[in-house]
Amino acid sequence: MSTDRWFPYRAWPDRPYWRWPNGSGLAVWIVVNIEHFEFGKLGTAIQPHLTSLPEIANYGWRDYGNRVGLWRLFELFEAYPTLKITAALNADICRLYPAIVAAIKESGWEVMAHGLNNSTGQAGLALETERSLIRQTLETIELATGQKPVGWLTPGFSITARTFDLLQTAGVRYLADWVNDDQPYYLSTEDGRLVAVPYSLETNDITLCLSGRYTGPEFSQAMRDQFDQLYLESQTGPARVYTLGLHPFIVGQPLRLRYMKEVLDHIAQTEECWSATGGEIAAHFDNLDT
Repeated sequence: MSTDRWFPYRAWPDRPYWRWPNGSGLAVWIVVNIEHFEFGKLGTAIQPHLTSLPEIANYGWRDYGNRVGLWRLFELFEAYPTLKITAALNADICRLYPAIVAAIKESGWEVMAHGLNNSTGQAGLALETERSLIRQTLETIELATGQKPVGWLTPGFSITARTFDLLQTAGVRYLADWVNDDQPYYLSTEDGRLVAVPYSLETNDITLCLSGRYTGPEFSQAMRDQFDQLYLESQTGPARVYTLGLHPFIVGQPLRLRYMKEVLDHIAQTEECWSATGGEIAAHFDNLDT
């Protein structure tokens, strides 16, 4: 299987020079993953040795995000009105946690569809099963939030060869499944194209805090270092995207909140950047002649 059917290789030196709104060189995209993990199934684990079923230790750690951690993040982001947030939302959140949906609406966050739940991937699904799952996800989120999702992040990056075709046909306009660039680009499907908005596995709390076991100060420094380098490069070169991938059961923990605040302070004090939702980034790119 090759990626050629979706997108060609394009070397960075061959990119044209263009800017974000107001002449900004760097867009800031903050994504908060709001996820439901089904009890009795394995999932993201802070203690991988505690996985005998029914798994309660790691499940409880994940569940902390929806019970407590997310509310800490809602309060934190209120202090940064210039920073826009995109919620990568499992459809099951809408069914099981109405208080979370109400808070998303009150906070004015963009909603990006994030599949049915984080225990249900798409790899290996039959065509009609996957089509139905995508339709159910989009309809459930729209009904609950009042927003028609235009973006999509596949849970666990567990795609099929047809996922992107089905998403485009279902009305999705941008995709966060690719982490291979600093700029948006077009991804081809059978009936049109999607904008691939750069997501990140580097500036992602799962990578840094869970896999890398970074301390709070190390986490903050890494996030700020990524921002500073992209900002520096964007001053003289083509525009770029700085993405934060966050999970309430990780950065919503008390021991990390002050360091998350350090990162947001650092971003917010740089006025030349453009804080945007995934939909705004995709729409601006789609209107460029690149």
